[in-house]
Amino acid sequence: MTNPPAPSASPAILQSRGWLIFGGVISIIVGFFAVESPLLFSFVIVQILGIIALVSGVISLVLAIFGKHAGHRVLNAFLALIRIAVGLVLLRCQDSGLAVITLILAVFLIVEGISVIMGSFKIRGHAGWVWTLINGIAALVLGIMVYTHWPSGSLQILGLLYGINSLFWGLSLLMLGLAARPAAAA
Repeated sequence: MTNPPAPSASPAILQSRGWLIFGGVISIIVGFFAVESPLLFSFVIVQILGIIALVSGVISLVLAIFGKHAGHRVLNAFLALIRIAVGLVLLRCQDSGLAVITLILAVFLIVEGISVIMGSFKIRGHAGWVWTLINGIAALVLGIMVYTHWPSGSLQILGLLYGINSLFWGLSLLMLGLAARPAAAA
């Protein structure tokens, strides 16, 4: 008597075992760092987002002014100026920026949790699918926790909960990678 074949309906992401394991380990390391220093990590997140908004705004403004395509030039310049302003505000007003970003994180975690929970049921045939389900539930719970403690807990909660979410995401990637069969040599 032979065992039935394993389900072959694995998504493309499950075919890359090494990248899943690598991504899981990196995510776990970042998660531990964020949990260990949540206040520092919260402000690092705000600064990184401020720099990204500022740099992308400057690049977009230059492209809107000197770019070859004339269509929507005014709109692109306006949106670039908004990005520049957001970047400057995040870099100069980090406390209020942190409160806004914490609220955005709450919404993100709730939406991510719901999406990952639904996605986990699509890969039920894979051996590590339960870890993805747990990750989705953890993200949903963390999102609700962030929202209920906003704005009073904004200073440390962003880094702490991001770290916890990163740990769960890394663990789910690691378990999926370890459960995946190595790719067959061609």
